[in-house]
Amino acid sequence: MSRPALEQAKAAWASAYEGLAQAEIDQRVRGFSALVRGIAATGAVTPEAFASGTSLNMAEASGLFSSLAAFGLERDDEGRIIGAALTTRPTPHVVAIHKKRLFAWCALDTLFIPGLLGERAEIESTCPVSKAPIRLTVDPEGVNTVSPPEAALSIVLPGFDSSEMTTGPASPT
Repeated sequence: MSRPALEQAKAAWASAYEGLAQAEIDQRVRGFSALVRGIAATGAVTPEAFASGTSLNMAEASGLFSSLAAFGLERDDEGRIIGAALTTRPTPHVVAIHKKRLFAWCALDTLFIPGLLGERAEIESTCPVSKAPIRLTVDPEGVNTVSPPEAALSIVLPGFDSSEMTTGPASPT
């Protein structure tokens, strides 16, 4: 199986925004960032808290909150958003910020969340192949420490078959 080139990767991710005006893309990115910051701060984001964390009025913020929530974000029984890359629900990817244990949806999320928050984070995960623990220290400037040093991150792109791929230090390739 051939590995996709960087241009293919960028095109696969960009397809999620196909047909949207740049202003709408920018607004979604700012809204998503506000949700992640809110989850890190309080664990759950209400429409009112979301509005105060953005430069939008309440009507605009409610509309964006609803459209982002419909995008597959985690909500609790009260309708608050509790997961948007960063979540309060346990996953295999621990993100510890100021000794507060939160979780990430995937390993890739653990790399950008500290930069988005402007905070240092201790990351703990497990290699899906060898089951060995993986630990990172990540801050807004990048990855500072990695254990084991040969740890690697693989990304499966939309539209690519990954059924025959293996990853991690124990993989045969």
